Amino acid sequence: MSGTGKRSKADLYATILEVIRRYPEGERITRISYGVGVPVDRLKVMVDRLSSLGLVTKVAADDDEKGGYYYSVTPRALDFLETYWKMKGFIDVFEGRP
Repeated sequence: MSGTGKRSKADLYATILEVIRRYPEGERITRISYGVGVPVDRLKVMVDRLSSLGLVTKVAADDDEKGGYYYSVTPRALDFLETYWKMKGFIDVFEGRP
């Protein structure tokens, strides 16, 4: 996801959830990092935060000898995203952005 300005923390968290949501069977951190445009070490901290809030589940990958994980969003995350994008749309309209 490219942009001309710096993304807010809320935008980054929402983008992480959107990238994970696209893969309902779960996705690995390296693929999420590529989709979000955030380095893996920084992204791990953010995904752990989302997990602690009950928005992301983390499941050990059985096929990975290195102990990797798959991540997926929870129903609570889907509710959050729906509300977040609606509110962001309202704010953009009130601020006169297209």
